[in-house]
Formats: sequence, C-alpha cells, structure tokens
Amino acid sequence: MDPHDAVLRALELGLSTHRDAHAELRGLIAASGPGLRDLRCAAVTALACSAGPDASGDFAVLLTDPTRAVRECAADLLFAVGDGRAWENVFGLFRGEVRQRGPKRAPLPPAMPLSYLLVQAESGSEGAARLVTFLREEWKRLSAFERDWLGEQAPEVVPGGPRPDAVALPARGDLVPGHPVPRG
Repeated sequence: MDPHDAVLRALELGLSTHRDAHAELRGLIAASGPGLRDLRCAAVTALACSAGPDASGDFAVLLTDPTRAVRECAADLLFAVGDGRAWENVFGLFRGEVRQRGPKRAPLPPAMPLSYLLVQAESGSEGAARLVTFLREEWKRLSAFERDWLGEQAPEVVPGGPRPDAVALPARGDLVPGHPVPRG
C-alpha cells in the first residue's frame, strides 16, 4: 500500500465501527521505518476519533515514542480526549523528566503534561496533593515558561499557596483559550 493510501486507510478506520478497527490502527501506530511519520500520526488521530477516552493508555505510552511528531500528536490528543486513566503514567513521566533534566528536558507539545495533569487531578484528591507538592518542591527545576504559566493558570499551585490538599485546580474549561500552554 502506498503511503497516501495507508493514511486514507487509517482515517477510514477512525470512522469504522468494525471490531478490528482499533487493533488495525494500533498496528499502524506501531509501524516503524522511514517515511511513516504521517501514517503513524494519522493512525493516532484516527484512534482518538474511534476510541476516544479508551485510548488514553495508548496515548500515554506514545509520550515516549522516538518520533517527535507522534509524541506531540499523542500528547495533544491525550489532553483533548483522554481521561484520568493515564494520570499516573503521565505524572511518573513528568516527574522523572523534571528530576533528571530539569528545565533542559526535551519539550512536549502544547497542553502537556501540566495541563493534562492539572485537569485530570480532582481538587483535594490525593493525586492533586501529590502533584502540587511535587511542583512546589521542584519549582526551580521547572522551566521559566512553566512557572509563568502556572502562576497565571493555576495560581494556588505556586509555592506559598494554600495547603496542597486545599488547592483549587483548573478544569479543562478554565484554561484560557488561545493562551499558550506549557511545552515540556
């Protein structure tokens, strides 16, 4: 199948209700080799269309994909359609990156990972308290952009704010449309 036809097949599968569509899309996502970036991104997008939040685990795994475009696509879709099932995975990835590389870590796409972590952690929950505690403890290891963004979008998270279990986190709709979201 030529690359153009393969991309069209992925998009067709995204609209399919056939029981094997998700498995075929996952096979396309897993394809490797030169010239497959567009196909893999189309398959990730199609999986989001057909599986929605049920693909949260798939998107979380793809955050470590060697192809940047695939990582970015998966991250955007995890934020856009994902649910909280990938929260621990994303938090672990973010925590490791911040601790290992600090502000010099490789950027992830818009809306990730802070936006996802914030909107999927329920205010007052144990996860929210862990996230707020981590962000405050590692404040200087966050990028300047992340610190600025948090100050604007989730001001109670910044050091010196309320107790971690009392912080009000933003919901997806609370994030300012058109406002840049953090990379990295």
